[in-house]
Amino acid sequence: MANLLVIDDEESIRFSFSKFLTAEGHKVLTAKDYREALTRMDEAEFELILADIFLGDGWGIDILREVMRRNLKTRVIIMTAYPSAETLQDSFRMHAVDYLVKPLKQDGLIHSVNKALQI
Repeated sequence: MANLLVIDDEESIRFSFSKFLTAEGHKVLTAKDYREALTRMDEAEFELILADIFLGDGWGIDILREVMRRNLKTRVIIMTAYPSAETLQDSFRMHAVDYLVKPLKQDGLIHSVNKALQI
């Protein structure tokens, strides 16, 4: 059981990921963009953040920077529907624990979350 934050501009992604991960016993909050994610991070502590690479008003990489700036132990998984070598390298350079390509199947998402929480 962990506190998770799902950040994605697509409501359907936020809804389905929250549903899947809540069913696994996790407490899940969501944010639709970078600004809302920062507010959520001010309000609660998270063991894991799942962040889309494109957030409308920011980037998933910015979430990684914010986690580092705040000196948090929070792990971050970056997700994207548009993978590139550059975003992959940037994500791992900024200490992302995984880089997932959407669309994701439920079992793949759950496996990645469980693996990230065990690191």
